[in-house]
Amino acid sequence: MKLIRLLPVLALFLVMLVSADAQIAVDISIKRRLFVRHEPVLATVNITNNTGRDINLEDTKQAQWFSFQISGEGDRFVPARNLDYQLEPLSIRSGESLKRTVNLNELYSLGDFGIYRVRANIYFADTDKYFSSRPTHIEITEGRTLRTQTVGVPDSQPGGGQNRKFTLLAHQQGEKNLLYVRVEDPDDATVFGTFAIGRIIDGVPPQMQFDSSNNLYILQLISQRTYALTTIGVNGEFRGQNHYSAPKTRPYLRKQANGTLQLVNGQRLDKPGDPADLPPVAKLSDRPVALPKKE
Repeated sequence: MKLIRLLPVLALFLVMLVSADAQIAVDISIKRRLFVRHEPVLATVNITNNTGRDINLEDTKQAQWFSFQISGEGDRFVPARNLDYQLEPLSIRSGESLKRTVNLNELYSLGDFGIYRVRANIYFADTDKYFSSRPTHIEITEGRTLRTQTVGVPDSQPGGGQNRKFTLLAHQQGEKNLLYVRVEDPDDATVFGTFAIGRIIDGVPPQMQFDSSNNLYILQLISQRTYALTTIGVNGEFRGQNHYSAPKTRPYLRKQANGTLQLVNGQRLDKPGDPADLPPVAKLSDRPVALPKKE
């Protein structure tokens, strides 16, 4: 069965892909080209029904109706994490266009550095054909490590007794220098999440401190006199971000007697002057069956 599932990814893609101006038009868009390793890669696929009638897209025993063709250097195909995933059928009226956005990192193994070529493919069982988008390219790279620290997971938390490695990374995206946080198990290399949490200003290193439960707090300058405070759980959960103004004195984190952290010399902003730019999404380690979501 798995061999049959692989055929669309390999040989069938070479002989059955139909151009995007055919009965079903397929377009793919990815907003950025550069991504940090293990960062969510969000791809939006637009599907237009040009058949002249209402259609149903659904899986068959031979193929899934919604998939991607991803190849790395040397035309090496990137396999799906789960060859047997299932999708709910999709009905599209004649002339209608629908969009789906998925995290490619949840569906495919994109952990290696390099340039990837990505196509979206729609299989239409009525014609036994694949309809393909034009290819787009992304590059998986790594940020510059600012700081790492390994802490233990409390017994009261999932994974109690294990270790978690937290890494702060800086990565240039156009004119912005962005701060990333990666959470992983240093013993088996499982990555629980890689988050972009906003810009950083050169010359002002972010502050990194843990509370008594080993949740990470990160305080960073994001614009003139404006700071972001982000909390990441010990198992990679994104727990929120708030913004603070500090017009006179640089703020800092202070641990209280009960083990919690307090921000000193900062006033919380209801409407932050500078957003984090790239909001975090679900952690990679969840790896759910990433069903396309209707927009």
